[in-house]
Amino acid sequence: MSADARTYVLNQKLFSLGGDLWIEDGAGNRAFEVDGKAFSLRRTLELRGPAGDPLYVINQSLAHLRRTFEIKRGGDLVATVEEALVNILGDHFTIRLVAGDELAVKGDWINREFHVMHADSEVIVASRRLISLRDSYGVQVAPGFAAPLALAIVVALEQMELEGRRDR
Repeated sequence: MSADARTYVLNQKLFSLGGDLWIEDGAGNRAFEVDGKAFSLRRTLELRGPAGDPLYVINQSLAHLRRTFEIKRGGDLVATVEEALVNILGDHFTIRLVAGDELAVKGDWINREFHVMHADSEVIVASRRLISLRDSYGVQVAPGFAAPLALAIVVALEQMELEGRRDR
């Protein structure tokens, strides 16, 4: 990932509690909020800007055979994050953008050491090595890839992994 990558900090423990969460930028400032909708029939999260403006809604889709989360902006579908049919070499998930692009998740999701690839380029890197805080991990977003969308994808992946652990 280039030196121009933007870094964010996610607290894994808050995700597991199902509450709200602030995502900080690399300087420790509140950059985005994840708002958990406690009374929703299906798990629904909303990614908001620092002023509370809604950016993306992330929720589980019940219309798919495999576990799938949808990411919507203003009611329009932007991306789907789907469990892989076959788990080969750490490919647990496939991300399809409505624009037609497909992203692949490579690495060790459980230990938060993974890369989201578009073609042969890294667009998102998540790693505990980026951050020295307990129960947190860093997320780097490549220049040219929308940081809010990248973080919505990571939030969806986090929720899918948590649900997968509960089901096992």
